[in-house]
Amino acid sequence: MIIDGKQLAQAVEAQLLRSLSGIARPPLLALVVVGDDPVVERFVRIKVRMGERLGVSVRVIRCDATESGEEVAAVIERLAADDAVDGVVLQLPLPSHMDTDALLNKIPIAKDVDVLARASIAAFAHGDAPVLPPVAGAVQHILEHAAVSVAGAEVLVLGHGRLVGMPVALLLRHNGAHVTVIDRPIADLATHVRESSVVVSGVGKAGLITPEMLTPGCVVIDAGSSESAGKTVGDVDPKCAEIAGFFTPVPGGVGPLTVAMLFKNLLILSRARREEAVNS
Repeated sequence: MIIDGKQLAQAVEAQLLRSLSGIARPPLLALVVVGDDPVVERFVRIKVRMGERLGVSVRVIRCDATESGEEVAAVIERLAADDAVDGVVLQLPLPSHMDTDALLNKIPIAKDVDVLARASIAAFAHGDAPVLPPVAGAVQHILEHAAVSVAGAEVLVLGHGRLVGMPVALLLRHNGAHVTVIDRPIADLATHVRESSVVVSGVGKAGLITPEMLTPGCVVIDAGSSESAGKTVGDVDPKCAEIAGFFTPVPGGVGPLTVAMLFKNLLILSRARREEAVNS
């Protein structure tokens, strides 16, 4: 069964619209964009458009790629201190001369909708984070939609990046799965895939997983993305949908739902900040 991520995202959007209808001031999301990378710009446009559909303010703050890390840090610090701003996103990747971790760590937990700052990741790892990392939230939503429990299941996570592999592996371990993480090329990948009832891939390598690797009826969540012949493709051969019990395609699977989860995080964090202000 192919899981339609666009349809799931639309349902989340509808829920958010209902939740936002009773709010006097819509949340404000600040996107810090460094340089003019076309891939980054595409993701910025996606977030701006969703903000427009939800009636959420999305402010794009642009920094030149030649600016220093200290200059970008000052921008993030100003947004972190601005009470009108409810969420801050630092669009990745950054120019090579900038320290990505140092800049992400300038985002406070209360505004970290991406859950990428060190303090946010630590809270998430201990089960204390107010929100889930967007991709992890999307994966959890997909599993719940498919009525798939990972407790006690053998789960394979391919890749251990900050956006997909690391947070997804943490989430699934929290949910009781036996998680194997592979973050480098190995000769016996097919064996690991075949032994897993759930496979999540976030490598960014087209054709990494092929149908003959799969056990019939397994769950395959493709969170990888790369370009092939001018098209966006995932890590998993689309023909795997014929073998898997549940399968998320690229495009149209995890991606749309991830953006919806980011805005869900924005709403949760903005509510928490306002409740804290009222009670203080």
